[in-house]
Amino acid sequence: MQRVLVIDFNAGSAKLAGELMKEIGARQIVGASKTDRALAIAQDFDPHLILTELNGPGLDGLEFTRQLRRSPFACRKVPVIVMTAEATAASITGARNAGMHEFLRKPYTAGDLFKRVENVILKPRPWIEAVMYVGPDRRRFNSGEFTGARKRRSDGGAPAEMLARAG
Repeated sequence: MQRVLVIDFNAGSAKLAGELMKEIGARQIVGASKTDRALAIAQDFDPHLILTELNGPGLDGLEFTRQLRRSPFACRKVPVIVMTAEATAASITGARNAGMHEFLRKPYTAGDLFKRVENVILKPRPWIEAVMYVGPDRRRFNSGEFTGARKRRSDGGAPAEMLARAG
């Protein structure tokens, strides 16, 4: 993780995030405070990690992430961590549905940030591209091999036939 893009309308918050990233080995930190500028930087800078605020003047972290995920940019699959004081169920769901990897509530400690970075680096999740969603697999836990009846046509037959065989 050499290159990090920090997107935050608050200069102090952006500086803190950048300094903390330097502590864990980031060599190049670039900042942006607005959605359109952040997308332009992402395309040219090709970051290895993106930290973004959820909302602010001229900044929409959800829209940034949705556009990034559906873009042709080389960095479209890069881990995105949202940092915000707005830790509501709606904001967490919105971040997850936009394609963000992790959610970090402000104020946060260095340890909190490092844990999120560690998660996205050491525990990568499969990539999903569907009509309504593009981003990391939102399922965090593998419940093991499915042991129920196989009902999909791609599993070897029509659903009714498979149910009869399973019964």
